[in-house]
Amino acid sequence: MEKIMGKSIFEGIVIGEPYLRSKKQLGVEEYKIEAHMLQNEMDRFEKAIQGAKQELKFLKSSLKGKVNANDLKILNVHLMILDDPVLLSEIGKRLKTELVNIEKIVADVVEFYVEMFGEMKDPVYKQRAVDIQDVGEKIIGQLTTSDCKLHELDNKILITKEISPSELFKMHHENVNVLGIVTEYSGTTSHVAILAKAFGIPTLMGVKNVSRMKWGEKIILDTRRENPCVIKDPTEEQIKEYEIERKKLEEIKKENEKLRGLAARTTDGVEVILNANIGGITDFISLDTTMADGVGLLRTEFLYMDSQFFPTEEQQIELYEKVYKKIEKLDGERELIIRTLDIGADKQLPYYEMPFEENPFLGFRGIRFSLAHENIFKTQLRAILRVAKGRAIKVMFPMISNLEEIIEVKKILASIKEELKEEGVEYADYIETGIMVEVPSAAFLIDKFSKYVDFFSLGTNDLTQYMMAADRLSDDVAYLNDYFEPAVLRVINCIAEEAIKNKKKISVCGEMASDPMAIVALMSFGIKRFSMLSNYIPMAKKTILKLNSEELKTQLKNKVLDCNNPTEVKEILKQYV
Repeated sequence: MEKIMGKSIFEGIVIGEPYLRSKKQLGVEEYKIEAHMLQNEMDRFEKAIQGAKQELKFLKSSLKGKVNANDLKILNVHLMILDDPVLLSEIGKRLKTELVNIEKIVADVVEFYVEMFGEMKDPVYKQRAVDIQDVGEKIIGQLTTSDCKLHELDNKILITKEISPSELFKMHHENVNVLGIVTEYSGTTSHVAILAKAFGIPTLMGVKNVSRMKWGEKIILDTRRENPCVIKDPTEEQIKEYEIERKKLEEIKKENEKLRGLAARTTDGVEVILNANIGGITDFISLDTTMADGVGLLRTEFLYMDSQFFPTEEQQIELYEKVYKKIEKLDGERELIIRTLDIGADKQLPYYEMPFEENPFLGFRGIRFSLAHENIFKTQLRAILRVAKGRAIKVMFPMISNLEEIIEVKKILASIKEELKEEGVEYADYIETGIMVEVPSAAFLIDKFSKYVDFFSLGTNDLTQYMMAADRLSDDVAYLNDYFEPAVLRVINCIAEEAIKNKKKISVCGEMASDPMAIVALMSFGIKRFSMLSNYIPMAKKTILKLNSEELKTQLKNKVLDCNNPTEVKEILKQYV
C-alpha cells in the first residue's frame, strides 16, 4: 500500500481499476521520402487539418447549450491554431527541406513551439503550449488514425501525465463514464481543471511520476479537500473502509435534499446568506434556487468570450433578464450581483488582442481595461441600469486598486443615467454598487471606499495570490497559495472589521467561500454572506446550521488569528466541521 498526495480539483471518492496511459504524446515513426512524394504528403496533411477541424466543430455544435460557453472557448482557440499561417508555413518549409514523412515534421514543429511557449513566464503563453500540444496530437491522430480509444476508459480511473481539454470534451460527448482522473500536471486553474469541475469528475493533479509507477489492479482515489490522495495497492481492509466512506458521501447527498428551502441559520439564530456564483451556461442551468438565496456573483466574461465581437446592450439585457427571472420566482427578494467585465490575465477575448505583458495578473485587467475602453464599459453599464429598474440587482466592479478608480466609475455611472433620462429610457435611478476586494491596496482603504460603495466582496483567490506574492498558476510556489496562511486571514479580518464598522455589507466569493473550515473562520470575523458554486451550497448550509455565531467570535477568532501557519489554523478549525 502506498498513499500519494496531490491537489484536489473536484471532490469525491472512487474505487476502481486504473487505466495507465503512458504513451509518448507525439511519438511517431520517421522515414525518408522522395521529392516526388512531397505533394502526396502535403495532401495527407491538408486532409488531416480538415479532419481535425471537422471534429472540433462537431464537438462544439453538439455541446453548445450543454456546457459552459466560457469552457467551449477552448475549442475556438484550437480551431485558430489549426489556421495559424506561421505554424502551417513552418510545417510546409520543413517538409520540403528535410524530406521526411509529414507525421515526423508535425511532431517536430509542435515540439518546438510547445517548448518555446512552455518556457515563458506569462501564464497565458504557458497555456498556449498545452493547446498547441493538444492540436498536434489531434493532427497526428488524423494522420495515423491512432487517436485514444475513449471507450477503454469506461468505468476506470485514468492515470496519465496530462490530459487534453478536447479529450475531456469527447468523453463528455460520447458518455464515457471515466470514474476519476489522476495527472502529473498540476495547473489547478487550467482548462482541464475547469472542465473536470464542470463535468463533475473527481480529479487529483500534481501527482509526480504517475506514468512510471506500477498501479496494480485496483486503486482508491480520494479527492476530498482534507487529505486528497490516491492509494496504490490498497488492502482489503482499506477498500472496505473507503467503500463505507463513499456510501457516507452518497448518504450526505441524500441528506442534503432535506436542506431545500431551509435558511442557513446558526444555533443562536443568526441568518447567513448563501448565494450562488454563475460563470457560464452550465452554472446557470445547474443553479439550484431551492438552495441558493440569490446570485452573489454573475461573471459577465462568458458572454463576451462566446461572442464574435463585444456584445451589444440588447444582448446583455437578454442575459441579465434570464438570470434574474430564474431567481425572482422565489419567496422574498433575491439579489443578483452583476460583476462588470473582468478580462485580462488568464481570460482572453477571441476578437480582441490584449497587449503582451510580462506579468498579466498584475497588468491590464478588470476595471483597468474597462476605464481604458469607456464605450465598452458604458454599454455594459447601460444594460445593467436598464435591467435593474425595480429589481434587487446590484453592480460590482473588479480589480479596484485605489479611490480614483471608483470615483471615476461613479462619474461614468452618473453620466449614463443622464443619457438614459434624456433618451426617455427607463432605468434604475438608484442601484447598489460594490467592489471586489482582491488587491492588497484596496484592503487597507475600506474606510475610504465606504464613502462611495454599498458593499464589498472578497475575491480570495486573487487576494491570496497578491498577498503571498505567489503566482497561482505556478507549481513551484503552490504551497504559498493557501488562504489559511495567517497573513491572509489577518488581512481578511481587518477588511471585515472595517466594513462592519462602516455599516457596509461584506461577502466572500471564490474557493474559500465553499470550504467548510474556511466558513467557520470567516464567520468568526463577523462575515455572514458567502457566494459559491451551487453544488457547494448544501455542504456550507449544513456546516452553518451546527455553528454558534457568538461562540465563534468570542472563543475562536483570536485563536485563529494567533496561529503561526496554515497547519495550526486547520487543526483548530477541524473541531467545528
